Amino acid sequence: MRIVIAATLLLALPAAAVALATETFGNAPVVRQPEWSDGVLEAINLESRVYSYWVNGNENFFYRGNSRALNEALRKFAVVKGETHVVILMPGPGNTNSFQGQAINFDWQLHVPSGIYKAVTKKSECILTIHIVQPPSVPAVERKQIDVWVAELNDDKFAVRDKATQELAKLGPAIKPVLREALKSTSLTAEGRRRIEALLDKMASIALADIETPKGVKLADPTDLVVQNLDGLKHPDTYQRSHAVQELGSLADYSDKVTPALGKTLKNDKDEHVRRCAAAALAHIGGKARPALSVLKEGLTDQDD
Repeated sequence: MRIVIAATLLLALPAAAVALATETFGNAPVVRQPEWSDGVLEAINLESRVYSYWVNGNENFFYRGNSRALNEALRKFAVVKGETHVVILMPGPGNTNSFQGQAINFDWQLHVPSGIYKAVTKKSECILTIHIVQPPSVPAVERKQIDVWVAELNDDKFAVRDKATQELAKLGPAIKPVLREALKSTSLTAEGRRRIEALLDKMASIALADIETPKGVKLADPTDLVVQNLDGLKHPDTYQRSHAVQELGSLADYSDKVTPALGKTLKNDKDEHVRRCAAAALAHIGGKARPALSVLKEGLTDQDD
């Protein structure tokens, strides 16, 4: 664990705020905080956790695992008391960096607002974000052979079962739907079931079809987040607007409305902190922020240094 003073880790805070931050690698159990809802600790302390960081009380936990581990996390998240249980589905693999720049790959993330972040942004709900990697479709010319190998998992001869298992493993996540369908067969032997479950466990990337959505869980996608945060730009509270700006900075790939909205905010918002957040968000977007170049250049003459 490292303890650092980081002035830029919490962009939504005022300019003068200094963020006390820590990070942890691995899945060592954490201790429940007084303001956490009942059930949050159980959703956090999972073997699949690989990394977490804490900034002024604001907690983010990152996990890597197969569909079985993910669905366990979903079940625990669904019973956290007093929450709306929002799960966000994001396309593509999840990745973040440690404070020292180490790349960390993950499959899902649990955000637990608390501390100064919660007080400033008024965000109190835990959010689970799942990164979905859609496997390529199984070529039609191979499907008959795949069915043969699946059937051979029931064969009396070990060599036949083992060869079929190896051939199926080579095909990777693309055949996960086929394997899940095979699990429903009433003719499947105990050995065949064990081999299919083992194959699925080794296919780590999460696909949409892997998710078992518990009752009461609400699903959202990037389009929903864009709409929500565009509306947040109109909020009368400064920190609510700056938080919306920060969120939009990570959503430019999903809507052509993001860059114009951030450019308008940079030019017209009356609060210097919101404008500064907008400039930082546009910088984060990179090339997609090109339509806002004229507004950024105007910002160079802003009277507020």
